Amino acid sequence: MSTTKNFINNVGKTIQAELFDPSGTPNGGIIIIVYGTYGMLAPWGDGIRDYADELSKKGFISVIPDYFASTNTTSGFKNPTEIVLHRGNWEATLTDAVTYAKTIPGVQVSRVGFLGFSLGGHLCLRLRANAKVLVEFFAPEFDGLGANTNPTLQAQIHHGLADQLVPFHPNSDNIKNTLQRERTTVELFSYTGANHGFNGSDSDNTKARNESKNRTISFFEKHL
Repeated sequence: MSTTKNFINNVGKTIQAELFDPSGTPNGGIIIIVYGTYGMLAPWGDGIRDYADELSKKGFISVIPDYFASTNTTSGFKNPTEIVLHRGNWEATLTDAVTYAKTIPGVQVSRVGFLGFSLGGHLCLRLRANAKVLVEFFAPEFDGLGANTNPTLQAQIHHGLADQLVPFHPNSDNIKNTLQRERTTVELFSYTGANHGFNGSDSDNTKARNESKNRTISFFEKHL
């Protein structure tokens, strides 16, 4: 179960966030979950909330900030210029979400994780200096990941080899190489036959969804 919380971003706008408290023994870690282009629309939102529920069982707090609200962006937008226009504002609002998350009772401020999907994964990567642990799914590299000042980051990447929207090559290859040059510890998992979003009832996408979720939960348990 989640509750709706509000925080104020850097330009004074009220941003809603879904907060998932631990259902298991609290461990002090908090994970900022960052949605992609389709926001929390079905079926994407259901899958994201399922991650929050699973992390809750392991004792983590999860926060899903509605960062699109900072620019009045509609989920599911088709025009890629939206990203060019608004990425800076979204990054600033997600940074404010981290600041808010650290004020939540029971959170250890050094134990912040990011979990990002597609566009959300790209934004998490660009904000990686704010996290101890980062897991991203099928993120585009776009024009680069920006600078990082966090040499202790632990990162995990998941990407389908049949992804035609954000191809595995060169996106995940380049992201991994960038992180490794920064001496980040990186795990990269590729999934044969899996498309963007691991969306589908076929065996390849079903396997990708199940294996990637298990790996993600274990990664946060181990490193955060």
